[in-house]
This record gives sequence, C-alpha cells and structure tokens, in this order.
Amino acid sequence: MAEKLLTPEELQNRVYSFLKNYYLNDMHRDRESFYALTMDDIKKYPTAACGVALNLFMDGQLEKADKFIESLPEGEIFYYIKIGLLIVHPKATWKGFIDLLKCLKQNKITLPNITLTAGRPSILNGFNDFSRISPFLPKHREEFVDYLASLYQNNVSPAIYSQCLAEYYYQINRIIDAEVLVSRTIKEFDKDSEHRLLFTALYLQTKILLAHGKSVDPASYIRYIERYIEETGKAEFSYNLDSAEVMTALYEGERSIVSNWYKTKAPDEFSDFNMLDTYRYLVKLRCYIIFNNHTAMIALVEKLRPLLEAGKRHMDLCEIDLLLSITLYRAEKKDLALEAFDRAIKIAHRRKYYRLIADEGCAILNVLIDYIKQKGESEFLMKLLEMTREMAISHPRYLKAELKNNATFNQKEIEILKLLEQGKSREEIAEYFFISENTVNFHIKKLYVKLESNSVTQAVWNARVLGII
Repeated sequence: MAEKLLTPEELQNRVYSFLKNYYLNDMHRDRESFYALTMDDIKKYPTAACGVALNLFMDGQLEKADKFIESLPEGEIFYYIKIGLLIVHPKATWKGFIDLLKCLKQNKITLPNITLTAGRPSILNGFNDFSRISPFLPKHREEFVDYLASLYQNNVSPAIYSQCLAEYYYQINRIIDAEVLVSRTIKEFDKDSEHRLLFTALYLQTKILLAHGKSVDPASYIRYIERYIEETGKAEFSYNLDSAEVMTALYEGERSIVSNWYKTKAPDEFSDFNMLDTYRYLVKLRCYIIFNNHTAMIALVEKLRPLLEAGKRHMDLCEIDLLLSITLYRAEKKDLALEAFDRAIKIAHRRKYYRLIADEGCAILNVLIDYIKQKGESEFLMKLLEMTREMAISHPRYLKAELKNNATFNQKEIEILKLLEQGKSREEIAEYFFISENTVNFHIKKLYVKLESNSVTQAVWNARVLGII
C-alpha cells in the first residue's frame, strides 16, 4: 500500500523547520507529497514551493525545475522564494550568484536557511560548484565576505571566506597556508556553533594531514563531529559522516570499515538515486575499484556524468574521469584509461586541481606515468608526478584492490607469512615445522601466486594490506 501523501499545510510546516529538525534528505523522502502539490496549493502555502524545486534539483530534473520556478506566481513572498531557489540552483553561475546576493543586500534581506554545502564536506563544491572562482578569492575578500553575510548568521562570513581560501590553497598545494587558515576556521565555526561548516573544516584538515604523509584514525574527526550532533540534534550532514570516515579508511587500509559501509550503508544508485548523495557516490566508486567491480563502477560514472555536466560540476567531472581511468587501467583497457585520464587532466590543468589528481596516489601513479610517456613532459605534469609519487609512498594501502584470483589461505600458509614478516629465513621456517627447505620453497611459491607477488617483501606487504596477517 502506498504511503499517504502529506497535506500542503503539513509540507509547509516542515519547510518552516528547515535546518532545525528537517533537512534536504528528509525533504527528498517526502518528494511524492511535494510533487503532488497543485499551483492552487502553492498559492495558499507558498513556502511549500521550496520543497518542489529542491526535490527536482536532487532528482537531477533541472529543466523541470526551471519551468517550475518560472511558473511561480508574482508577489513579494514568491520573489524571495525565487531568489533563494536560484541561489542554490545547480546551474547557478558565479555572476548570477553574486547578482542575487547583491539584490538581497540592497533589500536588507537575509536568507539564513540557504545551504551552500548541501551535505558535502566542502563549501566551494557543495550544491553548486564554485571551485572555478577560487583564483579570485585572494583579491576580493571584502566583497566575498559582504555577500555571504546575507546567507549566514552569527557573522561567520569571514570564517567562510577563510575556509574557501583554504580549500583553494589546498588544491594548488599551498599546504602550509591551507593549514593555517583551516585551523582558524575550526575555532570560529566551533565558537559560533556552525556545526555543518565545522564538518567541512575538519574534513579539509584531515586531507591536509594525509597530504603531509600522516596516519589518521579514520574515526577520530567523525567522533568529534558526533559529539556536536548529540548536543544540538540531527545535523544536515549527518548522513555523510560514515562516508567521510570511509574515505580516510581507504588511505589507512582499514578494509573492515570500507567493506562494512559498502555492504550496509552505501547509497543504492539503482533504487533511490539522489544528487544529494554525489559525495557518497564518489566514495562508492572507490569501493567498486578495490572490489574489482568494474562494470558497476563504469555504470555509475555514466549515470552521474550527464547530471554533473548539466550542473557544470567541473571538480566532480574531473574526479569521476580520474576514477574511471583507474578502473579501466586495472581492467587492462589502457587506451580507454588514458582517454579518461586525458579528460580529467584537461579540467585539472585549467582549474588548478593539483591535489584532486595527486591525492589518488598509488592508484593513479602508473596511469600518470604512462600518460607522460605518451604526451611528453610539461611543468604541470611533472609537478603532478612529484606530488602523486609522495602520496603513493606515504599511503601505499590506498585503493589496494582485492586479489583477482579470490585466493584462500590455510593455517600453515598464514603462519609462514607471519614468520616471513618477522624476517625468518627459509631454513628457520623449515625448523619451525619440521619440514625440508624444499617444502618451504614450495609453500612460498604458492603464496607468490595467491598474493600476485614476485618477492617475499611484496607477498608480505600484500598479505598485510589485505588483512591476511
């Protein structure tokens, strides 16, 4: 039996509580009720119109959203509803965004319920991809801070500016500058109880630590955020906390965290697709890579591509082609892998997404090397190679794929691996088990095949990464 639709009045009351106890993901669950509204309902309950348009955005139906917004009645309340919707419209241009904020400022109107992060652990690439304006940030601080004051309370717009600048500095590999700025923003967001913005700052801080080659507890900053959720109630980004934890776990080789999320919490793109889950889909693409599910990975990429193109999500488009090149390379489709990588590189070069490429580390290193051999050296590519190599050395467990042969290991093989890990010689291992060295050699050769290795060091490392020892 289909669930009973909510009344127009109930929907409007829910929208009134937006960002207090009603969030975008809640709104998406109510979408059938919003889609059932008539224009007469909307005229009587104007705020409910927000739920219709936002659901169309989340479903990727941007043309329908445009027609719906254009069809809204005249009048002051609908005028400001239109402004709010156009500000978060996935196709909003930077100029259009600024013009709308100027309009709010001139009319002395604030819209504090606007959310630019939309659950994403990034401000510049949240509901809209404003990462393209990053190079203009250093010279336009006053304007940027002034405009954002129309959208946020508690006078946090200076801290938001600093966070956006930190994200830009991070991408162009000015790590120290990014670290100084994000440390300040964490204090400011914490002080002003802007917890959804605090999430973006803590997430960037974690990425900075990884870029420095540090080891990070996958759950450390998640627990920090969760303390605030307990104190202030459900937060807008709460459903993204587990996927943010998985991203860190991928670098640390914590396969149990990754596997559990993949099996029980990852979004199902085949049942209830939602553009609000874009970040979670990007995490799931990485899971598909390590579990060698190339077909599903490619299918999800091509499902996301037209929606990201419509919304001009340049950073996300770069990222999906980057991940696609990794899976195609591992599937031994080298030419197709280099084609996908070429698309990613062209965006990265134009938009200065250095770290977006380099942070894929060991997973992308061989693709990058082959691409340089094919295209030739350039200052941009050689800088990328240096940064990517550093990440590969610092985080060798990142996106380490499961064994293709689905090998299983008996108790003796596991014990031999543990002894090899301890540095025992083949003669010493033979004495442990009262067997000949030839028998030990036989077991080690079998381990080489199962672990897809050609040396003891590589076999031990693969066994450690895969959790066998």
